[in-house]
Amino acid sequence: MNHRHLIKYLSLTAMLAPLAGFAQTAPNNQAQGKSWLPYTYNGYWGVNLGAPDYEKHCAAGFGCNDPDVGGKIYIGGQFNQWLGAEIGYINVGKFDRNGGDTTAQGVNISLVGTVPVNNVFSVFGKVGTTYGWTKTEGAIAPTGKKDDFGLSYGAGLGFNLSPQTQLLVEWDRHNFKFVDDRADVDMYSVGLKVRF
Repeated sequence: MNHRHLIKYLSLTAMLAPLAGFAQTAPNNQAQGKSWLPYTYNGYWGVNLGAPDYEKHCAAGFGCNDPDVGGKIYIGGQFNQWLGAEIGYINVGKFDRNGGDTTAQGVNISLVGTVPVNNVFSVFGKVGTTYGWTKTEGAIAPTGKKDDFGLSYGAGLGFNLSPQTQLLVEWDRHNFKFVDDRADVDMYSVGLKVRF
């Protein structure tokens, strides 16, 4: 089993995070640390690296390869015990598609719902939007640049290494506008989240 299949397998085990009960506010006795995002507390930063999977179809007779690695960096904070927000930058690398090279990256804003399973594990789901910009160049494939907003969502599993650090296994999907049409790009990743 190669690294891409291992990351996909681990990510899919946590894909369906419960998203109920977010309206309750944080308990008064919960520690409320600082955050860089307005109206949030218990701020954090994170970085993920993973394997992108480009969902755009490949034309017959052309080579099509996904990037070996993609990544994202982000900051976030909590509105209450279960609901928070993140903003970050994602780069899904360079794709070899239909005789050309395509790159895709963007800025993502998401609401994040988290449900602790126990003192060690938690599951989370997220939904938001990605303002993405793409570039396609090649002798045969349509060439050009595009940018637009697209839907994003994902889910994952968190493992507490300490009160301040968490190991993540995550799946994300971002919809990008390319020169010829729109397409989804999945990313299966592992990451580290650190609270301030």
